[in-house]
Amino acid sequence: LRDEEPLCEEAKRRYQCLVEKFIYLTLTRLDITFAVNVMSQFMHAPMDAHLKAVDKILSYLKRNSCKGLLYVKQDTLGIEGYSNADWADYIDTRRSNSGYCIYLGGNLIVWRSKRQDVCSHSSAEAEYRAVAMGVSELLWLKVLLTDIGIK
Repeated sequence: LRDEEPLCEEAKRRYQCLVEKFIYLTLTRLDITFAVNVMSQFMHAPMDAHLKAVDKILSYLKRNSCKGLLYVKQDTLGIEGYSNADWADYIDTRRSNSGYCIYLGGNLIVWRSKRQDVCSHSSAEAEYRAVAMGVSELLWLKVLLTDIGIK
């Protein structure tokens, strides 16, 4: 990519417009979040390879238009949380990605994926950071639900 020329203004505007729409779409289409995050990092100077990647996201969305979030009413409102991390997966900085998701009554209500701020020395440390991030959110959510009368 370093040898490529930036896109012309018209193609650059198309790229930026599509990525902006994809960012909005990630509210209900979690399956494209990672790809959109990566593509949004090149908004200022996209190359032809970036435009091709955005076109692939668009093609994926056309083929999988029926996917989305479905919320189903449950009799019990149990709360569950899951976390995960990779170790030093990001090539440029060797930092880890961590994430968590929280379900209330079997329905996804909170999720987060984030590149860790520091470089973990081991996979165990990366996992520990992911668990700490998830548990912190879970405890806050439990207090919030108690405050609004949901037990």
